[in-house]
Amino acid sequence: MTAPEAEAPAAFFWPATGLVLLFAALGPAFAGAVFIPLAMLLEAETQAAVHIGWIAGLIGHAFALIPAYILGLLPSAFTGLAFALYDAWAPPRWPRSLVAALIGALFAHGLYLWLMWAGAAVGAWINVDFGEDVGGAVYDWTSGEFDASLYQALIVSGAVAGFACAACAGLLGLSTRQVRLRANSG
Repeated sequence: MTAPEAEAPAAFFWPATGLVLLFAALGPAFAGAVFIPLAMLLEAETQAAVHIGWIAGLIGHAFALIPAYILGLLPSAFTGLAFALYDAWAPPRWPRSLVAALIGALFAHGLYLWLMWAGAAVGAWINVDFGEDVGGAVYDWTSGEFDASLYQALIVSGAVAGFACAACAGLLGLSTRQVRLRANSG
């Protein structure tokens, strides 16, 4: 094994790790900052606005970003990893940020599916352990409040987070493309 071939995996690993860390650090903040006002706007006519409104209004917008980091850390990190792989594969003139937005929306949809599964599981568990009155109320809250407009807000916030993180990576010059360019030139 020659020296340039040995450097190629390490040269990909560090920029890819940087992209994953960048997306994990900034993605939930971007998504939470977009999701909360967008959800308030889309849910203005429904009862779910009361639940979101007291969190954003009483506790504050910054405090509401804590659940965004708790729920959005893994989807953002996976978006960063998928973007790193796409960035290394795609030809030089192909769009980067738009594809990152699509990847972010895809992983936001995965988060939605997980939230629906977790909400149904928690509602069923409380129903069995604490009775139908409490379990029914929790099941209604976990599955009924997350309707189509909140789903749309989640998808848009994932897309905006992916786009913004890819734009930040581009501004910082963080890319896995350079690995392929160096390998082809040497």
